[in-house]
Amino acid sequence: MHMMKTSWSALGFVIVAAAIGLLEWQSAQSPPSNELVLSESQRAFVREQVLQAGAQGPATSTYEQAMANYIDEEILYREGLKLGLEKDDLIVKRRVVQKMRFLLEDMTPIAPPTAEQLQAWLDQNPQKYQTEQTILFDHHFFSRGKRGDDSVYQASAARDELMKGQTITADPFPLQVGVLLTMESVTKEIGQQASDALFELPVGQWSTPISSALGLHLFKVQERNSGRTMTVDEAGSQLRSDLMAAQRKEVNEAGLAALRATYTIKDVP
Repeated sequence: MHMMKTSWSALGFVIVAAAIGLLEWQSAQSPPSNELVLSESQRAFVREQVLQAGAQGPATSTYEQAMANYIDEEILYREGLKLGLEKDDLIVKRRVVQKMRFLLEDMTPIAPPTAEQLQAWLDQNPQKYQTEQTILFDHHFFSRGKRGDDSVYQASAARDELMKGQTITADPFPLQVGVLLTMESVTKEIGQQASDALFELPVGQWSTPISSALGLHLFKVQERNSGRTMTVDEAGSQLRSDLMAAQRKEVNEAGLAALRATYTIKDVP
């Protein structure tokens, strides 16, 4: 990644500065402010807007009406510029900055990452791409709604019996046992606090009563599998998206550095 950043910093200065200079030169050749030239791309844009409006429901305007509205807005925009209405307008400024960022990104596209780049990014950031820890356990539930305040005492007494190897009678609960479950699936059933307590239990011992919103739980962990770093295929689209976002950030920084180098910044008292 470091080599990519260095090369983009050098190339970014030349490419972006040249491209911006060309655009500024072209902008300087724009027609007089009172001459409105309608290009085919502008007419196509208006037609597309009419078609999209029709696809979403009954069309609210014809092409002629939409074009007339487009012309009116362009005239009002130009007249507003003559009056300087865009100056010191924070909303306008942010919109222009946003469009300029989009323009810089269009001029510096990001190539799809290679398999080698994806693996390197995964190796550098393994903590972001871990499989979930899974757990297999036995479970007994004591309903607070059914047993009231006695549920706490009854759960504690049941634990003593289980520690002696005796069988107990508890309440039904829709939490699957006998299979490996992720923390996400357990949390959906018993809540985050009880789930956190379960996943911290040692293997092979009955827990003290663990409270949830519904009642008291006794757990004995039979097996726990720690999470591991995913493969490139397992990380999939998220890995690709994260890498391209990091590459985009570096390219954008190079482009901004190129533009910044063309400006002189002065502080005044």
